[in-house]
Amino acid sequence: MRILLLTAGLLAVVFATTPAVQTRAQLDYKDGVPMFINYQGYLTDNYGTPINGTLTMRFGLYGQESGGAELWYQIQSVLVRQGVFNVKLQLNESDTIHFRTGDRRWLQLTVNGQILLPRTEITSMVYGIHSAKADNADMLDGKHHTDFIWNSTSQQPGANFWISGFGVANRQLVAYGSGLSGSNPAIYGTRTGDSSFGVYGRNNANQGTGVAGCGNNDTLFYLQGGSGGAFSARRFGLFAYAHDTNGTAIATMGNRIRDTVYTLAQGAGGAFNGTTIGVYGLARNLSGNRAGGFFRTFGTSDTTFAYVAYRYGNTNYKILGDGQVSTVMATREGKRILFAPESPQPYFEDLGTGQLVNGHCRINLDPLFLDCIAVDQNHPLLVFITLTDNCQGVYVKTDAAGFDVYELNNGKSNASFNWRAVGQRKDGVDLRFPIAPEPPEHRAVPLQTVSPTPTGPER
Repeated sequence: MRILLLTAGLLAVVFATTPAVQTRAQLDYKDGVPMFINYQGYLTDNYGTPINGTLTMRFGLYGQESGGAELWYQIQSVLVRQGVFNVKLQLNESDTIHFRTGDRRWLQLTVNGQILLPRTEITSMVYGIHSAKADNADMLDGKHHTDFIWNSTSQQPGANFWISGFGVANRQLVAYGSGLSGSNPAIYGTRTGDSSFGVYGRNNANQGTGVAGCGNNDTLFYLQGGSGGAFSARRFGLFAYAHDTNGTAIATMGNRIRDTVYTLAQGAGGAFNGTTIGVYGLARNLSGNRAGGFFRTFGTSDTTFAYVAYRYGNTNYKILGDGQVSTVMATREGKRILFAPESPQPYFEDLGTGQLVNGHCRINLDPLFLDCIAVDQNHPLLVFITLTDNCQGVYVKTDAAGFDVYELNNGKSNASFNWRAVGQRKDGVDLRFPIAPEPPEHRAVPLQTVSPTPTGPER
């Protein structure tokens, strides 16, 4: 028992017990813990006479025995009978922060405006609200309960977990499949219903990635700006398969297309939709042979291939491959294929008409055409004349700007003619029957299938 005697006319207080936690109505519970402190005392005057009546009491919480800032307080009107009173100090969840660090705390009582000293230290009883053990009560192997999923979870034989309802993990959900055999997945999601998802991943950050996958024990690569999915592996970053004979393995939409994705009715390995460009290919090497794209048909003697945007042997080819260079045109008998002439050297040509005047005609070629061809002693301009009128015949003299047409035997006719001028492409003057490339090596990679319902936890 500790008695504090005050000056005449003031109160003396005897603390019968130290503050303690006591059970109360369910309304004042937080996760099963009563949220208040029980405080009891005995009041007398300085002559030892018990006090009766209703008094205003202020209960203040401090972090030191004297002085210092008040951390928390509560004011109550307290009924005192024969000197005895009992108070329940209500705590909010936020108030428990003052007891979580384990620092010492003191309670100061003020009665009808008079501070009663010394302060009373709160003993360990109240720290049951948040004891050292309670700090870890919701942890498993040092992990907080929010690191794990909840809602209708149950452990299955073989350390599998089945989640029914809406499982939630506020931090990270980890599944290790080291103990699984065969094609059993570490995480398996299934859903029955149209317009639903077996597995759905979402990242709400502006530069987040929705789903990430990594294979072959490789490092995960992803875009800093985020993406719907990021997949990495040593050989195949992503594999897609369409089971139907008219299926499409991959269908994509770009440029904010939001209505319909178009695919071939007969199916394809991939269908790529964009507003202006459907497919973009880029070879990143700065030297050596490289191509933006390569296409081939499968076969033995009937296979064909084509490189697109190909840098080969220090020469640029927009298209290089075997097969015919051709086009399709509509005719009165339907669409027909036309073929383009090809030569062992790269040439450009221009065509036109002319007419002799007194046996002579000068033809100046288009300067833009001249910018594209090489015309010099080693690469002369080739000109072909077809007369459309009767004359003694003609001959041609060429120069760097065009050519002159003269009538034979000093003829003076005004005959008309057609002409065709051919020059070697300026960036291909040294090309003639260059050695052709072989198509790149292709290889067959075995495919393995898994049942539509992989072996999972038994329910």
